[in-house]
Amino acid sequence: MARQRKLTGFTLIELLISITILSLLVGLASYSFSLFSRHWSPQRDSVEASIKQLQRLDLVSAALQDSLPWVVRGNNGKIGFYFLGRDEGLTIVTASPVFTPGVPAVIRVFREPDGPGRWKLVYEEAPLEGVVLMSADQTLPFKHRMVVLSGLRSLTFRYFGWRSLEERLKSGDGELPAGFLGRPAWYAEFDGLSRSVQPQRLAMSLDGGEVIFEVPDRGDTLINRSTEPL
Repeated sequence: MARQRKLTGFTLIELLISITILSLLVGLASYSFSLFSRHWSPQRDSVEASIKQLQRLDLVSAALQDSLPWVVRGNNGKIGFYFLGRDEGLTIVTASPVFTPGVPAVIRVFREPDGPGRWKLVYEEAPLEGVVLMSADQTLPFKHRMVVLSGLRSLTFRYFGWRSLEERLKSGDGELPAGFLGRPAWYAEFDGLSRSVQPQRLAMSLDGGEVIFEVPDRGDTLINRSTEPL
């Protein structure tokens, strides 16, 4: 006599239970992903914002490191350098501007208030394309502006260099006059026009950390050439 094969499978109740469990797992996974997204999104935005700030700071750093010693005349006819540095910022000529690469530009890097007790680092640029910079008080077209960093607790600038071109030239004579104490030092202000020299270094302090930039040192040669008779 032939034996009958017994068929096995899921019952309707077992199928309903399985579907219910699967639905709970999918719902739990969806909730977990939503919760993760809500918590990660602000952090991701913060990370992306920090990366962009660092990229902007790198561009400004390149502009400062590639500064140019630019000779100009003041109102009284005095020859000096187009450089003005103060505690709150500086103005200088660079060969590597951010917005107009390949064209020299005057740049301003300075601080502005960014809420109570906070500062932001600002960069402004005036391309010298089609502009002949000859005077210290010349009006320039600052066409570009960029906020480099924001939310800084402290932001200051200082400058290392000679007090004057005369002291620098004396220091290279070998025998210094009696009582001569001239040597490069750090200053909170530095006027390249009145000193007839540019600083040798720039220092930018950001929230307690300090970044130092070297400045091309060809000042005495340029000034001497500018004062030679034609």
